[in-house]
Amino acid sequence: MLSKYLRPQTNVKDRQIPKIKQAQFMNRLSSLLAEGYTFYASLTMLLPHHVKSSTEAQNQLSSQLKNGEGVTSILLTLGIPRSYLLSVQMAESHGKLHQALLVLHTHIAMVDRAKASLRKVVMYPIFLFLMLAGLFVAFRTYFLPNMKTLASSRQSATSTESMNWTGLLLHLPDLLLGCCLVILFISLVFRWTVKRRPVSQQIKILQRTPLLSNWIKLTLTRNFAQELGTLLASGLSLQLALNSLRHQNYQPYIQNVAENIYNSVSSGESLKHAAMLTDIFKDDFSTYISHGEVSGHLARELLIYSELLNEHLESSLTKCLAFVQPILFGVLAICILAAYLSILLPVYGMIDFI
Repeated sequence: MLSKYLRPQTNVKDRQIPKIKQAQFMNRLSSLLAEGYTFYASLTMLLPHHVKSSTEAQNQLSSQLKNGEGVTSILLTLGIPRSYLLSVQMAESHGKLHQALLVLHTHIAMVDRAKASLRKVVMYPIFLFLMLAGLFVAFRTYFLPNMKTLASSRQSATSTESMNWTGLLLHLPDLLLGCCLVILFISLVFRWTVKRRPVSQQIKILQRTPLLSNWIKLTLTRNFAQELGTLLASGLSLQLALNSLRHQNYQPYIQNVAENIYNSVSSGESLKHAAMLTDIFKDDFSTYISHGEVSGHLARELLIYSELLNEHLESSLTKCLAFVQPILFGVLAICILAAYLSILLPVYGMIDFI
């Protein structure tokens, strides 16, 4: 029964692009489209190099194209995350698909670099922590019972107190692991609670969350500026571009923000004033909009601004990761100190009997 269930899952994964190859795939697909290849011909060339079961993937591709499915649906079937496909959907409707794929390549590559840096930062400290945890378990299993037996034979209050402190210190990894599990549980409950609420309430909750407020402002402002700038650059009017964003279903936060901006613009407000009324954006966003409206190059200004925010986002990720390793090594230092004290305290407690 288990093999019957796992086999279809395995086949689906074999027909999809592995996460580590998605950025590379998007870059090559964009290059081929820019050189004049059709979407089908580009996929036919690339799938054998990026998908394990390339023949099955190509058959599935042909079937989807015959059924009239578009680029976005095909990329979703190939394993590209749904949240990444808004720019592709917009470009599929209004042109410049290769540019949208190149932007998607940049975003996926940035996420991959952040994940690789995080793995590089945490792997060594976690390995050391697991080794120390094993050492603590060995101390509790073999060292502590023998020392307690020796202390009880001495009948000394000092040695008994030192044994109690040793027992507490040897449970330090359990305390740290328990704290991590509690934090993980609270995070999962928070995420589950937020996801159950309407999108507008989700945004308000995230805005009030101390560690997430700046992050949500940065990412939403960057995504909105990028998508709106791309649509305006393709020749759409402001209202048509906002209407396209509020009817997409790939990024619900952008959809909600575009709905509010669209209502304000339709009632006669300028884009700058509408952005100022929406407190989810960064403070300087309205300034870039105003400069773009005055110069007549609003689309270009928005795209430049999104690139600046993308660089700021990557530098913020780098700074956050730079704090992770010192914190982990600080925890390891506390564990090592506790290990030394757990050995030395019983010894010093029984010195007067030697």
